[in-house]
Amino acid sequence: MRTFTYSFFSRLILKFGNIPVTILLSLYLGYFVVKLDKNLLFLLPIVITLLLIYFLNKHYLILFQNLPYRIQADDDKMICDKFMFSKKVHTVFFNDIESLTGGIFSGRTYGLMKVFDKRNNITIAFYHRISNAKLLETLILSRISKELYDSVLKQMQANK
Repeated sequence: MRTFTYSFFSRLILKFGNIPVTILLSLYLGYFVVKLDKNLLFLLPIVITLLLIYFLNKHYLILFQNLPYRIQADDDKMICDKFMFSKKVHTVFFNDIESLTGGIFSGRTYGLMKVFDKRNNITIAFYHRISNAKLLETLILSRISKELYDSVLKQMQANK
């Protein structure tokens, strides 16, 4: 069984990185709201800042639900545990994987990669910063169904 984990610094950024950014954006938002009575042009930065806060925290919630800090994989399954602030453990069998999206699976060299297990209705996400990410990607691609492999390969080649 192979184990894939994130470094301490990566776990720290993934777990708490949104907090200082949200605080900083909130300070800017407060400044723009105070200046709004002097000039309505500050309405545009308010909207942009609110959108940034929304999308940042939406992405954080996706990570909170789907990103394990440790993935153990063998020939037929992945055991995912150590989720953010949770002790849940998910076992994903390679033959139950219905879709692979994001990151290398979408033809990009970076980004959040998602594995969807249709039987258990589970989505597992991981970044390329996980230890031995290429080995994990290769293991997943070599164990999925032939039809899914062909569709992912087409998507990877189309987006290059």
